[in-house]
Amino acid sequence: MGLCLGTEDTEEKTARVRSAKIDRELYESAKREMNVVKILILGAAESGKSTLVKQMKIIHSNGFTKQELSSFKPAVLDNLLTSMKFVLHGMGVLRINLANNRNKVHAHSVLSCGRCFDEEHVPLPFLSHALSCLWADQGVRAAAARGYEYELNDSALYFFENMSRITSPDYVPTETDVLRVRLRTTGVIETQFKVNHLIFRYSSLSVSRTEFRFFLLVYTLSLLCFEPTLLVCLLQILFMNKIDLFEDKISHTGRHLRLYWPKFKGADYDVDSAARFIVATFVSLSKSPKKLIYHHFTTATDTSNIQVVFQVVMETIIKENLEAVSLL
Repeated sequence: MGLCLGTEDTEEKTARVRSAKIDRELYESAKREMNVVKILILGAAESGKSTLVKQMKIIHSNGFTKQELSSFKPAVLDNLLTSMKFVLHGMGVLRINLANNRNKVHAHSVLSCGRCFDEEHVPLPFLSHALSCLWADQGVRAAAARGYEYELNDSALYFFENMSRITSPDYVPTETDVLRVRLRTTGVIETQFKVNHLIFRYSSLSVSRTEFRFFLLVYTLSLLCFEPTLLVCLLQILFMNKIDLFEDKISHTGRHLRLYWPKFKGADYDVDSAARFIVATFVSLSKSPKKLIYHHFTTATDTSNIQVVFQVVMETIIKENLEAVSLL
C-alpha cells in the first residue's frame, strides 16, 4: 500500500509541475503579445494591399536588400511585356492603328512572345528592340493614354517610361519599381517592425469573422473603381487609395461621377467633392453607425504619403484600440 501511495504522490507532483510550467509559458506568451499590434489589411484585388505592406518594410524595416530587389526582376520584366500586350489588344478595342506600319512585325513579336528572357532574366535583343519601337509609335502611345477604357493596369505607363533602364542587361529593380510591380498574391503577406515598445505586425490574409476582434482593421479601396458596386466590410480605417489616378480620371478623362452615381450633385471636375461623396457613400453602408471610421486619401506607391498617413494612424487609431483592450 505504501509503495502505491508513493507512486501516486510522485505522479501528482509531476502533473502539478507540468501544469505550472504550461501556465508560465502561457503567461509569458500572453505578456509578449501585449506589445503586439496586429493590423489586418483587407481589400479587393488591385486596391493596394501588398503595396502598403511593402511600404511598411521600406519605412520601418530598413527596406529591401539588393538580393531582395533582384528577386523582383522577372516580375518587373513580365509586367512590362504583359502591359505592352494589353495595349496592343486595346488598340483593337479602340480601333487605333499603328502610326508606323513597320512596327507590325514588332507587334507580332511581342504578342507571340511568352517569357522572352534568358536564364539571367535579361530580355532577348529582339524583344528589347520591339518594345522600344512600339513605345515610340504614336498609335501605341495614344492607346496607352486611354488605358482606362480597357482596364490597363495602373503601373503600365510607369514601366513604359522606364523601359530603357528596365531592359538593360545590368538592370536591378529599385524600391520604386518594387512598389509598382504587380504580383499574383496568394496566402499570407506579412511584415513586422517595432516602434518604441510596440511591435506592429501588418498582414494581408483571410481570417474568419470571429477573429476580427483581435486585429486593427485597415480596408483599402481603389478610388478608380467607382463604377462597380461598393463592397460592405466591417472596418476601422478606410484607405481611399490611388487618389492621384482618381484625380486624373475625374479631371481629364470625362468619366465623371454623376455618370455612375446620379445622386452625386457636385461639379463634374470637382475632385474633392467626388472623393468625399465616395467616402460618405461607403461609410453609410456600415452596420455599426456609432463606430467611428477614419478615412485617409492615399497613394500607396508614394512612400512619403504613406509615411505621413501611418504616423497619423499610429497616433490616433492604434492608441484608441489599445485603450479598448486595456493595454494602456
